Amino acid sequence: MTQRTPNLASALLAAQRALPSVGKDAKNSFHHYAYTSAEGMIGACREALHGAGLALRRAGWKFDGTPEGGLVHSQFILTHGETGEAATDEVTWIVVPEKGRPLDKALAGALTSSLGYYLRDLLLVPREDESEMDRRDDRTYEPRKVSARSESTTLPNKSTPNAPAPRQTRQDAPRAVPATQAATTPAKAEKPAPAAPSAFSEVLASRPAKDCAWKGGLVVRKVGQGKSTSNGSMRYPILFDTGAGEEWASCFDERLMQTAQDCLGGEPVEAFIQVGKFGWTLYGLRLVQSGEQAAAPVAVAEDEIPF
Repeated sequence: MTQRTPNLASALLAAQRALPSVGKDAKNSFHHYAYTSAEGMIGACREALHGAGLALRRAGWKFDGTPEGGLVHSQFILTHGETGEAATDEVTWIVVPEKGRPLDKALAGALTSSLGYYLRDLLLVPREDESEMDRRDDRTYEPRKVSARSESTTLPNKSTPNAPAPRQTRQDAPRAVPATQAATTPAKAEKPAPAAPSAFSEVLASRPAKDCAWKGGLVVRKVGQGKSTSNGSMRYPILFDTGAGEEWASCFDERLMQTAQDCLGGEPVEAFIQVGKFGWTLYGLRLVQSGEQAAAPVAVAEDEIPF
C-alpha cells in the first residue's frame, strides 16, 4: 500500500524508515560466504520506494573510455508520484574488463553495481556484513599496466565529483600470474620439464607429484566448483580441450585453480600433469603472458557481478 506524503523529501524519509536493512541472498561458492547481491538490493529498495510513492529511473548513461576500460556516467531521476517533484543525480562508475570478462560484460556489471550502490546510498541501507567486494581475496592483485594513451581516457576527470578513483572502487582487476618460481623439477618424472621460455610464466602446485610430465597444446574450457575430499582438502575439476577431444583433470591447489580460471578459453597452455587410472591430476600450468594476449576478450558461461 502506497503511503501518502506531501512532498518528495517526506516521501524519501518514509522510504528510508521502511527499509532498516537488506538480507544476504547469495553465496560465493569458492570462498563460502553469504553476501547481498545487486539484484537483492535493487528489489528491496524498489519496494520501499514504491511504498512511499517514489519512482526512480536511469534517464541515460554514457561510456567514456576504450576497449581496455573506462568510466560509465549514469543519470538517475527520483520522482514523487503525488506532486511530480523530481531530483536528479549523476553517478560515475569504473569499468574494468579482464580475462573472462570482456568489455560488454564489464560495462553491464558496472551499470548494475552503480544502480545498487546508488540505491543503498539513497536509502541509507546499513550493511549486515561485509559486501562481496570487501570479502574478495585480492592478495594476488597487481595494478594493470596501461599506456599513456589509455591513462588519459580511463582516469576520472577532476570536474566529475562523483567519479571513484580506480583503486578506491576495488573493482575486479585481472589476476596477475605470479612470477616464475625457482621450483625444482620433481624427481623421477616421465619426461623432465624443459626450462620455460622467457615469454611464459609458470605456476606450480605447492607439492607436485613425482611422476608428472608437461603436456602442451591444451585450452582450458571449464573450471568446476570445488568439493571437499575425505582428507579435508578441496578438489577442483578442470576441463581441457586437447585438440583431439576433451579431458578432465583434478586440481587440489587453489592458486593453480585460480590460474586455470584466468586461462578460460584463452591461448593454449602447457599443463604439468600426472596420468593415473582415474584420469589426470593437475600440478602446474605454463602460459604466455604477452600484453596483447592478456587483454584479449574471452567468452565464459557465467559472470559474477561484484557487490
